[in-house]
Amino acid sequence: MLAASDHLSSSPVPELFSIETSVVRLTWAQRRQKPVAVPPEAPPAVPFGLVVTGHGKHKPAVQVDDGAMPCLFEQTDYTLFVRSRAGQHIAVRHTDPMLLRGVQQAEGSQVRHGVVNFGTQVGESRFVVLVDGQPHVSFQVEVIPSKLSYRADYDALHADLQAFARSLSVAYLRAAVQPAGQHEKPPSEVEWITLVHGIIDKLEQAARYLVQHPQWSTQPEPRLTRIERITHPDPLVQRALAEGRGKGAWQDVPDLGPVRRGVPARPATYTLDTPEHRWLAGALHTMQQRLSRLSEQAEATSSTRARYLAHTLTTLEQRVTALLRLSPLREVEPSPHVAPTLRLRTAPGYAEAYRLCLHLRRGLHIGGEAFELHLKDLHLLYEYWCFFTVLRLLAEAADTNVPWRDLVQVDHRGLHVRLRKGHHRRLRIDFGDSKHAVLIYNPRFSGRRYLVPQQPDFVLDVHRGTDVARYVLDAKYRLNASPAYQRRYGVPGPPADALNALHRYRDALRDQHGGIREAVALYPWRDEAARFPDSRHAQALRDMGIGAIPLLPGHTDYLRDWLWRVVG
Repeated sequence: MLAASDHLSSSPVPELFSIETSVVRLTWAQRRQKPVAVPPEAPPAVPFGLVVTGHGKHKPAVQVDDGAMPCLFEQTDYTLFVRSRAGQHIAVRHTDPMLLRGVQQAEGSQVRHGVVNFGTQVGESRFVVLVDGQPHVSFQVEVIPSKLSYRADYDALHADLQAFARSLSVAYLRAAVQPAGQHEKPPSEVEWITLVHGIIDKLEQAARYLVQHPQWSTQPEPRLTRIERITHPDPLVQRALAEGRGKGAWQDVPDLGPVRRGVPARPATYTLDTPEHRWLAGALHTMQQRLSRLSEQAEATSSTRARYLAHTLTTLEQRVTALLRLSPLREVEPSPHVAPTLRLRTAPGYAEAYRLCLHLRRGLHIGGEAFELHLKDLHLLYEYWCFFTVLRLLAEAADTNVPWRDLVQVDHRGLHVRLRKGHHRRLRIDFGDSKHAVLIYNPRFSGRRYLVPQQPDFVLDVHRGTDVARYVLDAKYRLNASPAYQRRYGVPGPPADALNALHRYRDALRDQHGGIREAVALYPWRDEAARFPDSRHAQALRDMGIGAIPLLPGHTDYLRDWLWRVVG
C-alpha cells in the first residue's frame, strides 16, 4: 500500500505551485486538464492570483510551474498535499470547512492530502496552514469562472442586478414622494427620504417605549447634607470632618467628636442626562434639520408634486420634533458625537432606536438575497439575474412597468426585495385585452398527484381569457462545450441531465390548467457567430417544445424572441 507521499509523487497530475518553509512543504496540483468551456480572455497578470504570507519569522519560498495554467477554475479537481519536515502536527483551515472535506490526515497528522474542488465558488479564496495548532503560512488563490468571462460577463451580471435595484428604488420613490425634477437632486437625498418613510413608525414606537421605560443614571452633586444621613463617607466628607468644615450647630458624634450639623457631601442623584439620551437626541436633531432643509428646497420648486413633497417633508419634520419633546430626550442637550454605549446598543427600546438611526445615517439599503450575494454564489447570481431578465423582457413586451409593488417592501433597513431561493413569488404582467402573464419564482408542485415533488426555477403562465398556457424555465449555470457535445447539438449547451429535467417537468407538471406547453433551459453562453438558430437546441424548442436558450448580459435577443412568441 502506497503512502500518501508516494501516491502523490507517482500520480501524473501536474504540479501548479509549491510553498516551502523550514518546517513544511505544500504542493498544489491539478488532477485534470483545464475546463473546455474556458472563455478566451487574457489570464491574470499574477499566476493564480497567488498571495503567500508567512507568520512569525518564517519566510516561505514559492515556486510556480512555468507550464502550468495561470489561473484556477471553478468545478475543477485540485490536489493539495502538505507535509511536516520536523514531525509536527499539520492542519489546514479555510473559512468554508466544506471546501476541505476531501482533505485527510496521514502519518499521525504529519501529512494532509486530498482533493479540493471550489464548485461554483469564484473569487479570492484563502487557506491557512497550522503547525502544532499555530498559524504558520497562509496563501490566497483566485478562482475564475469556467463558463463566464470573468472580467466582462461576471461584472455585467452584477451591474444588471444593481441597475434593476436602482430602478426599483426610483419606482418606489416616484409613487411615494418624488416630485418632478427630483432626479436632479443627489441620489443620497432621494434615498434618505425614502428610508425616513420606512423607519419613522418604528422610531416612534421605540421612543414611546423609552418614555415608559427610561434608563436612569446616577450623578454625584456636591451639597450640604445632614450628618445623620451620611452612611458611607467619601473622601470629601472625611476631609470636611477632619477640617471642621460645614454649617450649623456643633454636635458630638461617637468616634468622630464634635462636627457640624451640615457637612459638604456628594450624594448620588438620579438623572436622565445620560450618554444614551444625548446620542439619540443628537441623531433626531440632525434628522430634523435635514428634513427642514429639504422641505425648504421643495417649496422653492413650483410644481404640484413638489408641493406635495414639501408637505410630506414638513409632516415628517413635525413627527421628529415631537419625538425630541418627549421625556427623556427633552432633558438633554443633543450631542450626536457621543460614542454609543453598550446600554444604547443592547437595552430594550434603545437598541431599536439606535439601529434605526444608524441605518438612516448609512442611507438606503437595497436588500434581499438577490442583491446581497457574496462573490462566490455564482450559480445563484445567475439564477436571480435570469429571473429579473425574464421579468424585464415580459414588461417590455407588455409595454408596461415591472410590478415593483409585488417585489419591494420597506422596513427599517430600507427597500427590501422579496425574492429568496426556495420561496415562491408570483408577479403579474398585464397585457390588456383579457390577457396577462404570471411569472412564478421557485414554485413547488406537490400533493397526491405528484409521486415526487417538483420545483423548477421559474414557471410562466400566460392567461388568455379562460385559457392558460404554462411554460417552464430553468436557469442552469452549467455548460458543456466538449467537441462531442458540439458535434451532437451544434453549439455548447447545458449538460444532458439538465435537458432530461425538462422532459421530467413536462411529463410531471399537470393540474387543472393542463400540462406544460414548452420547457426551456437558460444557460451561460455567448453566441458570437450566430450559430444557435441552426442548433438542435433551437430546433427541438420549435418542434417539440423542449430546448435551451443561451443567455448572458448583452445577449438576450434569443430569449426576447421566444418570450414575444409565447405571449404574442
